[in-house]
Amino acid sequence: MAGAGRAGATAVLAVALLAACSPTPEPPSPSPTTTATLAPSSTPSPTDSAPMEGDLGGQDQEHTPPVWDEAAKHDAEAQAVAFMRAFARPDLPARDWLAGIQPLMAPEARTYYAAVDPRNVPPTAVTGTATAQDWPSAYVATVVVGTDAGDYAVTLTRTAAGAPWLVQHAEPAGG
Repeated sequence: MAGAGRAGATAVLAVALLAACSPTPEPPSPSPTTTATLAPSSTPSPTDSAPMEGDLGGQDQEHTPPVWDEAAKHDAEAQAVAFMRAFARPDLPARDWLAGIQPLMAPEARTYYAAVDPRNVPPTAVTGTATAQDWPSAYVATVVVGTDAGDYAVTLTRTAAGAPWLVQHAEPAGG
């Protein structure tokens, strides 16, 4: 038993010696505070015209401001009709209905529409024309689409020229 006590005492002594022989860390000295003054520069930074990085919703193109022209109007109308054809399917199971509309929608709208029960969707068919409303922004479009339940206003957005129009919301026109 004396051997066990001696081994324990030796271990404690070894730890104490190691601690005593180690240098005591000094508290870090405060680093000096500096204030930088930026001089105005007429040279653009290298990233001023670089493409945006990160998640662009599958868009790898450089951000080019879009214009509201006949091509943009046509594309918005076509996307709104495609969405309403997929939306006006209350006969489908919810999973299939969502699979039909979600690829046409903006990510934030997908979350909202995931809670919709397609059995409560009034239209069952697109029956009329699609007419894009004039809008002050080339990033947003409202298209009125005729259905068997009346006209629906479909709001779409895009992030750049050449980017697809994505549905944000659809509701009966006028309210």
